[in-house]
This record gives sequence, structure tokens and C-alpha cells, in this order.
Amino acid sequence: MRSSNSTISEIKDRLNIVDVLSSYIQLKKSGTNFKAPCPFHHEKTASFMVSPSKQIWHCFGCGEGGDIFGFVMKYENIEFAEALKTLAEKAGVELPKYTAENVAENKYQTTLLKINEWTAKYYSQILEKSSLAKEAREYLNKRGLSLETINDWQIGFAPNEFHLLEEFLLKKGYSHKELQDAGVVSKSSRGDYFDRFFNRITFPIKNYSGDVVGFTARTMGSDPKIAKYINTAETAVYNKSRIIFGLYQAKQQIRKEDCSIIVEGNMDVITCHQAGFKNVVASSGTAFTYEQLQTLSRLTKNLKFSFDTDAAGLSATRRTLDLALQQGFNVYIVKISGAKDPDELIKKDPKLFAQAIEEAPLYLDYYFEKAFINYDPSSVSEKKRIAAELLPLIRQLSDPLETEHYTRMLAQRLNVAEKTIYEILAKTKMSKATSPAQSKTEVPLLKPKTYQLEQRLLGHCLFAPEYAQETLSAVKIDDFKDGGIKEILTIYSQKDPGQSTEDFIASLKDPELAKIAVFMIESEYHQLDNPAVFKQEFRKLLRDFVANNTKIAMNSVIAEMALAEQKKDKQKLKELNQRFLELSKDLNRI
Repeated sequence: MRSSNSTISEIKDRLNIVDVLSSYIQLKKSGTNFKAPCPFHHEKTASFMVSPSKQIWHCFGCGEGGDIFGFVMKYENIEFAEALKTLAEKAGVELPKYTAENVAENKYQTTLLKINEWTAKYYSQILEKSSLAKEAREYLNKRGLSLETINDWQIGFAPNEFHLLEEFLLKKGYSHKELQDAGVVSKSSRGDYFDRFFNRITFPIKNYSGDVVGFTARTMGSDPKIAKYINTAETAVYNKSRIIFGLYQAKQQIRKEDCSIIVEGNMDVITCHQAGFKNVVASSGTAFTYEQLQTLSRLTKNLKFSFDTDAAGLSATRRTLDLALQQGFNVYIVKISGAKDPDELIKKDPKLFAQAIEEAPLYLDYYFEKAFINYDPSSVSEKKRIAAELLPLIRQLSDPLETEHYTRMLAQRLNVAEKTIYEILAKTKMSKATSPAQSKTEVPLLKPKTYQLEQRLLGHCLFAPEYAQETLSAVKIDDFKDGGIKEILTIYSQKDPGQSTEDFIASLKDPELAKIAVFMIESEYHQLDNPAVFKQEFRKLLRDFVANNTKIAMNSVIAEMALAEQKKDKQKLKELNQRFLELSKDLNRI
């Protein structure tokens, strides 16, 4: 049987990247390459480049890049298996056959999806026509939902009966087991089956492709003893940690606006879409998971959170914020003033919500403002509370300049020395370093600026030996933070001088990083069309790289100085002061 790697290679051999990408975007010839406006972020000048010789693409604006599989996955927002199937069909390559178990599993999942589809239609028809749904229609009308919106979202009503849906679906030929596996009926301890949802308004939950995979059902009353929402339990087609409510309806607008607005409730999503805010999705009352954020990251890297202003909403925002930052999102907080949630604000005036979205501050600025409103910085005990809220967020910053900016701001507003803030940061970092290993699912913090500098320097080293020689004589390979780049440079420094760059890249275990890096620099070289200016740009890049590393080292020394001062270790403090002085001189010489 053909291996998966050989299948991928065969697809790549048969397809030309220019032909594949041209079926999605309009490419124009640019020297030996092709270019276009990037489909993944808004830009006025085309910075999306495609290399036919290397069969890769890269955007110099947003930094995305890869091969045909990466492009199709990102553009279509699909997983690798789906991209593989799509490109195999284009290439005329037959994929390895499914086993009998795979075929049976896929067939059963199709059955469950069909049951959910019938359920959505059934409850929708009841809401529209049945006298049993009179109260539900009045409720939705009171909530301001139009008939068009109700139809678009296929909102329905499950009557206060226990066997209506069950009997309807049994007549369609489905078994009790299939209905239970789809999550639309439940089984009692006595073995009786009954409808899972009753006397509730139903909202179908759709996957990225638009299939109904489950339901969330809302009560119309306000009895605190009754759960406001009941959701479909986990099934073979519904995984709540992966599905995002409203994404099917919002995905095109998210891509168009390069931003997604995150709200807390399903009704908030629907109200927002009705008011014209069509890039809104919901967390369904809980913090987003890693998988959900990964799905969103294929559409945008900009998130604006608009959760409820109550304690639960703020807690959900904070949990999601931490995970989003780890995945490299730009995070903003939409401030809801004079209302509990977006739904209530939009009812007052949609322009107020539009203004709140437009003026949404970066997350740290928002939490700074909130902390200094909630606590009195003139009180020592409340200074500690402010620091306890803000320092964990500052600690997550990956850019040393941002760290310095917010550390200085916090010190000034608390009226304490900067070294005090660095001392606390150093303590918490040491405590974290000695704590038990973190969850394997946690993603390491991204370092966009540092990584970009390192990637471009790698590209220069591979572009021409003179740049490699100058780079490796000015800096050490250990100065590079990214493990993949460091590994390539280590191998490069030991390679046979007679080996060509093409052969060197081909010999790497994972050549994609090297291909993209050298492609970036080749494109810059051809665009500048001036070797002297190109060399100047390289030397400026090298200076920026050294300066960035020096600032990171200085921040580290400041933190160590704070600890040494606390321990009254005069000898250590003297050594660190000398080290800081040397780094300062180095920075001034750069």
C-alpha cells in the first residue's frame, strides 16, 4: 500500500502551485515569481508572493506562508485530511482506500447528521405553524427577532410533550438507538425513551460546513431552579470543544473584516447578525478551547471580546484571553457601557455597539484602566491587588519593548520604583519555573518580532555565503531563540562549502522553514533591484537583531538585580551592575 508521505509527494509533483492558487486568487507575474494582494489580511500593496521554482508562497505583510496544502487549509479553513482529499482530486491521485470500519463509521455519522437535520426542520415547523408555539413566538418577538432572522437561523420550538419528536423520527425509519446517539432523545433508568428537549426554544448548532450537529435549547421562563440552556451532549458528530456557535454564518465576514467579535451567548450572536454585525460568534457561555481558537486563527488573528460585564463573563474573558495570547492573537476588549451585554446595548442603539467595537482598547490597556478604577492606588493593600491583577498579563508579553512599556506604566501609576515591579516579576517567574510541568496541550508563547528577525537573518545566510559569514561572525548561533532556525544554522555552519543552497535545503529533514526564509530574501532582492541598498538593509537587520537580544538580556539583568538587592547580595549586585553597564554600552554602539 502506498504510504501517506508518497501520496503527498505525488500530489505535489502533479500540481503546480501557481495553478492551484490561481483557482482561488488572481496572481500577477513579478519577475520569476507571482504576486497578489494577500487573501488573509487587508492590504493596499500586494505583498503575497508565490515561487513556482520552490513551490511555496509567503506574505510579507502578515507573515503567513507554506505549500499548497497550507494554503488550501487556511483559505478553506479545513483540516489537513480535507485539504488532502481536495488536492488529490485536482491531481487525479487516488487516496488509500478506507477500511470497512471507516466506511461504516462515516455512514453512521451521515445518519446522525440526517436525524439532526430532520429535528431542526421539525421544530422549525412547529414554531412557525403550531398553536403549541404561541408563547414561543411572542417571546422571540419581544426579544426583537424578525421572521427573516428566525428562518435564517432555523430557530424552532420543542413543545411541552415527551414523545412528539421521537414518534416523528421513528416514522422516518430511524431506530431508538440512532435517535439517542444523535442526542435528540434520552433514555430513562426504566428504559423508556423521551424527547431530550421540551418546552424550550431550539437553536441548531452547525459545524463549519453547515451541517446541524446539535442543539442548544433555551427556556422562556426565569425560574432559577431550571437551567436556562440545555445543550446536546457529546456525540459522534458533535464535539463541543471544537464547534463555535455562529461560525458557519460568520466565517466569510470574519475573513473580509480580518476580525472576529466574540460574545458570550447564542442570542447575542443572533441579535448582532440581525443588526448587521455579521462577524460575531459565541463561546456559548464558556471560555474558548485551544481547538476553537485554532479554527478561528485560520480566518483572522484579531479578536475583540465582548462578554457580559458580570463576574462570570469577566472570568470567561480572562481564561480565553490567556489562551488566545499564547496562540499569537491580537486581543481587544469591547467595553459595554450602560448595558449588561451586546444584545441589550443593540436594543438601545446599534450605533453604540458599533462605536464600542471601533474604540475597543488592547486587552492590557483595558485591564489597566479597570484595575485602577476598582482599587485605590494610594492604599498599600490595594496596590498589591492592582499588581496581582496586572503582573500576570505583563508576564505573558513576548516583546521586551512592550514589557518595558507596561512595567514602567505600572510603576508610575503605583508610584513605586520600576525595580520593584521587576523584582516581583522575577519572583513569579522563578516560582513558575519550579512548578510542576504544565499541560501538554498548552501552547508556548509566540515571539513575533524576535522570530521575524531570526527568519529574515536565516534567509540572508542561505541567500549568499557573504551574508552567512558576516552574520555568524557578528552573532552566535546560540543567540537565536527559535529551535528550528538554530538547528538549520548549526547544520549550515558545518556544511561542505561546495554544496549549493538548493542541495543543502533539500538535505534538511524539514526544508519548509528554510525554503520560505530564502524565498523572502530573494523576493526582497528582486524588488529592491539595487545590491547596495539590499546590503544596507541586511546590515540594519543585523543591528536590529543584536539590539533586540541586548534589550532582552537587559530586562533579564534588571530582574536579577531586584532579587540580589532583596537578598542583600552585594557581590552579586556589583556583578550585575557591571553586566548591565556593559550591555548599555553595547546597545549604544549598535
